[in-house]
Amino acid sequence: MMSSATPKFGDVAVSFSGGLDTTLAVILLLEHFERVHLNIYCNGYCLRAHSPHARVTQLRERFGADRVVATTSAMRDILDELLGDNYLAELRRTGSPLIFDLCCRFGMEIATTLYCLENDISYAVDGLNSAQPVIFILEPDYIRQANDFMGDYRIQFLHPVYHFGDRDQRRRLLEDNGMNQEVKAISFVQRTGILPQISEQILTQPLCYAQGPIFLLTSPLRNAPILRKFGLPTEKAMAYREERQEIARGLIRQRMADRGIDIDRLIEARPEPDDLRPLFPHALV
Repeated sequence: MMSSATPKFGDVAVSFSGGLDTTLAVILLLEHFERVHLNIYCNGYCLRAHSPHARVTQLRERFGADRVVATTSAMRDILDELLGDNYLAELRRTGSPLIFDLCCRFGMEIATTLYCLENDISYAVDGLNSAQPVIFILEPDYIRQANDFMGDYRIQFLHPVYHFGDRDQRRRLLEDNGMNQEVKAISFVQRTGILPQISEQILTQPLCYAQGPIFLLTSPLRNAPILRKFGLPTEKAMAYREERQEIARGLIRQRMADRGIDIDRLIEARPEPDDLRPLFPHALV
């Protein structure tokens, strides 16, 4: 249940998919922040790009429209810059289609960084949860690399539901706030291990064309010899991301310059954010 205490902090930006974990993150954030900014992104390769808006409506009805700000933004241009001019060449070089997922998620982080800089926001949040399918994006070392990238712009990147592993408890919290969307058939195949990575999120968030190979490479089939060679180990993913971060820094610098803003002066003027991780007992520290 929500605390009745007055929120102490101002604004926070959330990369919002409309799924179970990002919705849970928003509910927890509203205990401490006056407003959450739900950033819904369309990468140009998605079906149902507006499906999270049903969740937005529920959150506004529960907590008030003045506390839940929502924007839907295209980020295909950012994704294309990260992937480069020749995606097939990058695919051959890395040997894994998971670079698409890496660049897509990193593109959302870049878009959120820009949003925070433009709106004077010091905190960004995602819905990563360690109980999700095994993939480099959920590894603490990779996440801390992402934290450091945002930290360079004086933004603290928080992961408040990372250790919130009890799915029933997560559903109960949503139910307490009138937002549980359990579908028994989907829960059955998820709980029994038939398709452990499937969830009700497929009903409340966009569906990306790239999910086919990602689905296979995060399923129990990922250890099959024919699929294992297409995976992306954490160390390799971090090295690839480090390459892409150079592109990202140039992109952020140029986007801010296009708005007449000197990024170095802006960063210097921004205060270091307080460390808010202790407020969230399930956060990755």
